[in-house]
Amino acid sequence: LQLVLTDGHPKCVENNRACSTLMPERKDVNVDSQLLLWDSSAKGAEECQRIIKECDKQPSLGHSSDEGLFHICLASDCVHFQEFHDSLFATIARMLTVGGVALLCQPKRGSSLANFMTLIDAVNKASTSNGPLFHVEMIEDFHPKVSKMHRSLESTNAASTSYNPDWHRPLLLVMTKLRSFDEDIDGELAQKVVKTYITAK
Repeated sequence: LQLVLTDGHPKCVENNRACSTLMPERKDVNVDSQLLLWDSSAKGAEECQRIIKECDKQPSLGHSSDEGLFHICLASDCVHFQEFHDSLFATIARMLTVGGVALLCQPKRGSSLANFMTLIDAVNKASTSNGPLFHVEMIEDFHPKVSKMHRSLESTNAASTSYNPDWHRPLLLVMTKLRSFDEDIDGELAQKVVKTYITAK
């Protein structure tokens, strides 16, 4: 198992490395920590390719950033920076292998989650020749404990609590990659879509 922890801040990368040394050692698990900034430009593609090459245990297969390498991507509370939606989208699409799954857990936070899903939908619908890039599923009740806590907080949400489902209730967005990522078509369209709703704010 190859586990790669990424962050855009050097200090966080150092913390991830320190934490990984505290994990019980297993011969079948390799944990690495890498600096990775979300970037929808060619520079971002190069950085994704660098990590893919460093982590690829079968280099003879020649994985590239449009095909990806990783089978699972986990991201927590990452879609609230709407101006970086295209960069987050491109990074996930570059790193995941076809058939790979990204699990993003976050609240709605106003329009941020809806806009990110609009971005995915726009890329999927525009790709008439290649077909959609991602299959998308939104799961509200993804764990019984979380759902139970949500119902409990919602029922007592008068002045006694500051719970706001829009800002606090986590939702699980599941993205399954269906084909290779096209930088010129998918990437450029993602940038245009984000500019549209950022300009409209």
